[in-house]
Amino acid sequence: MRFSPPWTEAIEIRAQASEHRENHSFEDFPKDIKRKIIASYRELEARRSRVKELEKIYMDMAMQKELQKKGRKRKLLEDEIVYPTAGPVFKWTGNKTPRERERERE
Repeated sequence: MRFSPPWTEAIEIRAQASEHRENHSFEDFPKDIKRKIIASYRELEARRSRVKELEKIYMDMAMQKELQKKGRKRKLLEDEIVYPTAGPVFKWTGNKTPRERERERE
């Protein structure tokens, strides 16, 4: 007695299922379902835009927090900026130990 491998049976079942499946377009749905789909996509787009706005606000707040910390920082001029952005770009000077400063003088 000989058995066929299980994946051949799976391939046959998948082929039969795809033959019976019909392609529905958006026009085939009832009006109430269309309205719900449109409303869902509208809500999804609103959520995405809110997430983008919140990310921008979060980045601005993080930058303000960094600017309040101790240390020397300066705003870069336009010709110093490698990748231009819409907002200002700051540069922090490195915190060097007295030993590192001494090595630089030598």
